[in-house]
Amino acid sequence: MFLSTFMMKMDKKGRISVPAPWRAHLSEEGFDGFIAFPSISHDAIDARGAKAFNALMDKLQADTQAKAGTFEAELFADGDNPAAYLSSIAVEVAYDGEGRLSLPPPLKSVLGECEQVAFVGRHGFFQIWSDQAWARQSQAERDAFRSRVMAHRGGSA
Repeated sequence: MFLSTFMMKMDKKGRISVPAPWRAHLSEEGFDGFIAFPSISHDAIDARGAKAFNALMDKLQADTQAKAGTFEAELFADGDNPAAYLSSIAVEVAYDGEGRLSLPPPLKSVLGECEQVAFVGRHGFFQIWSDQAWARQSQAERDAFRSRVMAHRGGSA
């Protein structure tokens, strides 16, 4: 499980330290790293341990197979396969003995130029954001959450 948000500095060589509690969790799977890909919905990187990534791929494959022979499958008969697409953009990212990693160019380009990144826990996965993009996203999520809570309580935001 990935909880909390950690702001991490990028060193002069472009390396970033993975938060220590997350390294311990990821290493339990036998790989000192994770699988990452550009987020489909945000200017961030989505990342998962190998088991969680495999579970995601299995779900995408099952969803694709469940649609076989349906109108929807015929509609997307041009090769629409989310699992295949995700496999083509996912990258294994390993960190060194000190917990530092260097993002490969396709992932680094998602963040743009930044000196700090936010490792953001999303329970079963995590995201990596540039500090500025995360500041905006965090405020938007906080405002949306607050509005939902206030609406549930019958109040206004």
